[in-house]
Formats: sequence, C-alpha cells, structure tokens
Amino acid sequence: MKEKFRQAIDYVNEHRQLVGTSLIALIGIGTLIALFVYNQPVVYEPTTACNLLTPAKAMDALGDKVIQTGDSKPSASGDIATSKCGYTDENSDKDQMIEVSVAVQSAINDKGIAQNKSDFSQHRSTLSSKAEAVKNLGDSAYYDTSTGYLNILDGKRWIMVSYGVGQKPDSKPLDDVVSLAHKILQ
Repeated sequence: MKEKFRQAIDYVNEHRQLVGTSLIALIGIGTLIALFVYNQPVVYEPTTACNLLTPAKAMDALGDKVIQTGDSKPSASGDIATSKCGYTDENSDKDQMIEVSVAVQSAINDKGIAQNKSDFSQHRSTLSSKAEAVKNLGDSAYYDTSTGYLNILDGKRWIMVSYGVGQKPDSKPLDDVVSLAHKILQ
C-alpha cells in the first residue's frame, strides 16, 4: 500500500504541470456549469382558466345545463400568460341568462409574479372607493363594485371572477360570487 502511495506521489511530482493544468481545467468547467444552471430562469406552468372553472362547477352555479362560451388556452406575453373561460345557462333570453366567467393572469416566471402583484395593487388603487375588500380568499382579494368582478391574487395568479345575469351581466350578490370563487380555487 505504501508503495502505491509513493508511486502516486512520484507521478504527481514528475507531471506537476499536467496535473495542475488538469485540476484548473476541471475547476473552470465546474464553475461554468454551476453558473449556467444558476442563471437559468425559473419557468412556471400557466393556469388554464377552464381547469379552474370546470363544467361541474359551472353547473353548481348555473343549473344542470350549461353552454360553454369561452375556453382559451394560456397565451403568453412577456412574463405572464392569460386564459379565459365562461359558461351560461340555456336561457334564450339574453337579458335573463345567467353567466359565469373566469379570467386568469398567470406568472410564468419570477418577474411575472412581481408584475401580477404590482398590476393587482395598481388596479385596486385606481378603483379607490369602488373596491370592496374580501377576506379569506387567496392571498388578497377585492370586489370591483363598478364592474362586478371579484379580483383574487392567489400565489402566481391574478384571477377575475364574474357571476351575473344578462348579456352585460348585473352581478349576483357578493356572497354568491365569493362562494363560487371558493369552489373555483379548490
């Protein structure tokens, strides 16, 4: 054993430059790989709105028969992706039909999370007295009394829920919209 150890030391001493260069090259390659892995952006899977507002959840709100009015796959732009989904009941009178829809703005990276938080807060501040705070829903939520949209910041997503009557919907009572939102977030 001592002989093999002595031979290894002799080899290193005889080939000091080759061993040193190889060691520096390995450290350099390891550093480059570590920097490459570290600098890769984190990418999140965007939410598809119709995965939140399923036909079963729409039926809970609208009755046994629903008509899907929108289903968009997430469309990315910059650091966010948007998706929409909607349903109505089968009422042929457009002023009496009940509709429910969801729009989702999903962050697809860390910059998108910051953008969602900023956009959400900025939108809320522009509403001033027309924004009614909603507790125990997502990370933060408010109801826009001027449009009837319930806005929810939930992790990487800004979710907007509409639930009302008519083609240009008059919103259902806030408690009904919040109850639906809880089902959508489950």
